[in-house]
Amino acid sequence: MSIPFEFGGRLALDLTWTVRFRAVLPTELLVEPADVPRWLEAVGLPVPTRPSNSDLSEVRYLREAIHRAATDVIDGRAIDRSDTELMNRWASHPNPFPVLTGDGSLRVASPSGEELPAALSAIARDAIELFAATPAGRLRRCEGPQCSLLFHDDSRPGSRRWCNTGRCGNKVNTKAYRQRRRDDG
Repeated sequence: MSIPFEFGGRLALDLTWTVRFRAVLPTELLVEPADVPRWLEAVGLPVPTRPSNSDLSEVRYLREAIHRAATDVIDGRAIDRSDTELMNRWASHPNPFPVLTGDGSLRVASPSGEELPAALSAIARDAIELFAATPAGRLRRCEGPQCSLLFHDDSRPGSRRWCNTGRCGNKVNTKAYRQRRRDDG
């Protein structure tokens, strides 16, 4: 059984979430080529019809470049040149485009056979926009116990501490509440 994907709201950072517990026990969620279209479909990007091991590798390479770049930004370092070059290379591919279907719904498409490059282009473009436009301190690591997921704090006060309040924030708050109850009782 595969672990369900989770999403934080930024396409590029959501891709980095396909490795869970990175700081304590890294758990890869993109294990086999079939996981690539499963994730791409979940985020609404074009899906390759026959994903290969090479496709899986390309997605992982981009994911790790984005993770390293985000970590560099969080830690106040310049983004490594090779990571910048990889993101720029993928961003240069044509982006997916919207298509209106016969029933009036929207579908995201790409030229046939170009599904993966189009999807990775959209992800790389999101990463580039995120790293270029995010004010200092708004890209963060989750403070949840045993969590190291990265997120963009787009809250008005800029004080978000967790990748997801319902996930990590709730654990921290529940633990603190129980501790206060023990201390008071």
